[in-house]
Amino acid sequence: MSDNLMLGRDVEDDELGRLDLVPIRRPARITFRTQELQALCPAVAGIQPDIYDATICFNANTHFIESKSLKLWLTTYREQRIFAEDLAVAIQQRLEQYAPLIGNVGVRLVQNIRGGIVETVEVGL
Repeated sequence: MSDNLMLGRDVEDDELGRLDLVPIRRPARITFRTQELQALCPAVAGIQPDIYDATICFNANTHFIESKSLKLWLTTYREQRIFAEDLAVAIQQRLEQYAPLIGNVGVRLVQNIRGGIVETVEVGL
């Protein structure tokens, strides 16, 4: 039995980092958007979360990323200390590993206002 409960069912620990790809009948451009992406601020001691509005898009050439597996994978960043610039690159690089099944990966992170400043980081858009 797992200690993780996601989307109404127990989720095994190994599911949190796994991305599932599903065959697609025709190529398509797919965009996912979430306001739930979190990571820890590496510049502040303690558990100061950075919260992002994240947009992830890619060409589904022969496969697409199953949305629940993407959501579970993104939760793995909640306990990582990482700057927005590095996080956007890390997400893009992980998804680019699935080429040529998917391609043309773009990531846009908009960090919640901090100190009166909104930061937007875009990679591959």
